[in-house]
Amino acid sequence: MIARALSAGLATAVAAAGLAVPVPAPAAGAAAAAATARVSTGLGPLNVRNNASVWNERVGRLSDGAQLTARCQLAGEKISGTARTTSLWLRIGTNRYVSDAYVAWRPRRPTLPWCDQPSDRAPRAQAEFISWAAKRAKASRSRYKVPVSVSVAQAINESGWGRSSLTTQGNAYFGIKCFGTPGPLATGCRPYNTRECNNDNCFDTTATFRVYRSGARSFMDHGRFLTVNPRYRNAFNYTDRPNRFAREIHRAGYATDPNYSDKLIALMRRHNLYRFD
Repeated sequence: MIARALSAGLATAVAAAGLAVPVPAPAAGAAAAAATARVSTGLGPLNVRNNASVWNERVGRLSDGAQLTARCQLAGEKISGTARTTSLWLRIGTNRYVSDAYVAWRPRRPTLPWCDQPSDRAPRAQAEFISWAAKRAKASRSRYKVPVSVSVAQAINESGWGRSSLTTQGNAYFGIKCFGTPGPLATGCRPYNTRECNNDNCFDTTATFRVYRSGARSFMDHGRFLTVNPRYRNAFNYTDRPNRFAREIHRAGYATDPNYSDKLIALMRRHNLYRFD
């Protein structure tokens, strides 16, 4: 379910939780820096959204037949349109996305790069990273009640102290998969190679992970993710017992690594993350 992003030189991977690395970008010259197409709804105007889904507000409209310029793409909510059925969305401006389901390409669809997100880097020094993460985890806790110590430990573990590709490219401190939609807080999703495990063995695969405009949104989405998924309900009986909370989300399937909660608790103890609860 959750995968951690790979970063060279970091601690040994959480094998069963998975290590996400970016799917290679198109070769130089293969990807268009920007490409033009036309809206093809066959009916009325095409809604422009501020993320790759219909969750969030409409920020504009394009009339049928209007020309648009696509700069990059993200995965998002799957849409069945007049041109195709697809989960791809096109960035046509700052915080402006349209579904590729209603876009006509002539003579053929070009290869577009995946959209990077605005840089919102956490400090590199561990003590500073912890303080930075704790501030954002506290904001999430005030709404979703996830213990700050657990959130910070997960961010350390899953982002490799903020150095993973998923984090540096997508401001994602928790490897939350797309699950068919980026939801209301993520901008969209993009594919990464990852390593996951089942009861028998570990294997390489590719999955789409949520990416964000800021680290704060990533922390808030983490809290929301745990809250809206019924499988984690029991963990919220232990919001004042961080170790037990970590055990419960692990038991509910947050990560397939058999040592996942042990690693979180070790981080909480080593860095005394309990002081933030």
